[in-house]
Amino acid sequence: MTLCVRWQRALWLLCALLWLTGCAAPPQLQKPLTDHETHWQGRLSVKVFSKPVQAFSAHFELQGRAAQGELVLSSPLGTTLAHMQWTPDSATLVANGQQQQFASLQELARATTGADLPVSSLFAWLRGQAEEAAGWQADLSELPDGRIVARHPEEMQAELKIILDR
Repeated sequence: MTLCVRWQRALWLLCALLWLTGCAAPPQLQKPLTDHETHWQGRLSVKVFSKPVQAFSAHFELQGRAAQGELVLSSPLGTTLAHMQWTPDSATLVANGQQQQFASLQELARATTGADLPVSSLFAWLRGQAEEAAGWQADLSELPDGRIVARHPEEMQAELKIILDR
């Protein structure tokens, strides 16, 4: 698999980890929230500093937690780009009319991007907790305004920006 294809998949996954809303509302998630789950929606962008530089942005709706949840990525017009669901036992990605199964969300992230993404840390960051993630540096200073920026300055050289709807 070429580096370019891996980065394209990485962009899709990162976008899938945080799905956005725009002119039209994305599909509503059907699973009701419990006291231990949370729900976020907004916009996200991912930039991978490969050659050539890869960039992607989307609307997202994320529900659940690192162990079990659902993520929908959509275009500004509300078209679903990707839909992910995961439990402690499996993860499913539906994109471009195709469904893929994985043993876990972390495996889905690794297979899609070729890198270990900070899945658990992402949920902590969204809750305002400055959790360490190998190679990633998260700036939560603007979280009260609904903004998170995380960078991986090492081998992957990537940037993830999240703007939450308030």
